[in-house]
Amino acid sequence: MPQGESSSASTASSAATSSSSKSASPFDAIPLISDDLDSLRSNIMNLLGAGHPSLDSVAKYYFQAEGKHIRPLIILLMSAATNGTSPIFGHGTTRHEEMDLTGVDEPLSPKSILNDYNPNLSGEVSSASASSSSSVILPTQRRLAEIAEMIHVASLLHDDVIDESALRRGAPSSPSTFGNKLSILGGDFLLGRASVALARLRDNEVVELLATVIANLVEGEVMQMKGVDVGALHGSGLTSFWTPPQDLSAATSQFPGPTPEHFTSYLQKTYLKTASLMAKSARAATILGGHGEGALNQWRASQGAGGISAQEQEEQMVHSARVRDAAYTYGRNLGIAFQLVDDLLDFKSTSVSFGKPSLGADLRLGLATAPVLYAWQEFPGPEERLKEMVERKFEGEGDVERTLLAVHKSQGLARTAEFARHHADEASKALDVIPDSEAKAALQRLVGGVLDRVK
Repeated sequence: MPQGESSSASTASSAATSSSSKSASPFDAIPLISDDLDSLRSNIMNLLGAGHPSLDSVAKYYFQAEGKHIRPLIILLMSAATNGTSPIFGHGTTRHEEMDLTGVDEPLSPKSILNDYNPNLSGEVSSASASSSSSVILPTQRRLAEIAEMIHVASLLHDDVIDESALRRGAPSSPSTFGNKLSILGGDFLLGRASVALARLRDNEVVELLATVIANLVEGEVMQMKGVDVGALHGSGLTSFWTPPQDLSAATSQFPGPTPEHFTSYLQKTYLKTASLMAKSARAATILGGHGEGALNQWRASQGAGGISAQEQEEQMVHSARVRDAAYTYGRNLGIAFQLVDDLLDFKSTSVSFGKPSLGADLRLGLATAPVLYAWQEFPGPEERLKEMVERKFEGEGDVERTLLAVHKSQGLARTAEFARHHADEASKALDVIPDSEAKAALQRLVGGVLDRVK
């Protein structure tokens, strides 16, 4: 199932944003980056021009509706919050600062070799030329925001085929409108154009980060479809997402409840499908702003005897590493909190707000999300039969309705909300290493906006 801005839980807030994109909301851009965010959709439309009208239509279909654009918002705000805090920012020592508005479209190979026809750019008019001329955000960072949104929407096109979703944000889904084959090809086309744009940023570390996001999205989807050997999670580094409480029901009851591995598996899938893109693109934004290790090593080598002291150089290297890690930690925890709230909303929102037949869309897809795992932990006995319903993916008659009742009878929703708050707090703490600014304050408000969706 699509995570993040899925056709299930998050459709409610997406539809609300769509109905009044300029209304006050925690997801609204601040004036500092409002022009950059406003130009996002038109720039993406230009990048996605295709020679065949059918491909052109399906590739652009999901960009026609307004949304929260939380991923580009994270990138633009993180860029504004960290730009200027590196010694190589704005001094012409890296290609990123030297690029003008057309530089991010400059091909690496001859156009006659590429043979990539885009009618929107055939007149040599850069898609970035419509971007804001803001000196706060670099052209490469604005393009990164566009790339992240393209990767996200490509995953929605593919997921709606896999999940057989009839609706997306309350409107007919791409598979309902264009069919499965064109929807899959449209998603592939988006990934292709995103990859080209990514290569033209000319930063190998940024390319590596975003390329692994695409692999993460696929692996997360397969985990969701086929499950995972929980033993394979050991050593993955993802166990830090979950610290089992002392009163785990499996240890205190004669009946087996969910194990820590059930939660770890669920959170790994959440990271792969939702948090990875937010985390790695936030980190990439700081790298493009001059905090990349490679560019800083070049700067360090160029200092020589007449530059700053070796101690000051080392301090800057350590500081930039902390900035990169802070951006990643912020995005990772915000992404997990975002998905936890989405999973909670699937049990709370109405069919009208979701534009779908009824509650429990995740259950109908066979997914045991956090509220279900917590309910199972609270009621591990045979009366609720949660264990057997989870194991058969809620495919038995009455399974969905029975599970909904058990979740609402339990503390599952409250505990999921608390778990989301924990990760939101971790996201906020990560920003401590970044200097106070309007952009940092907006990043903090964004954390609150994610949690406010449960109210």
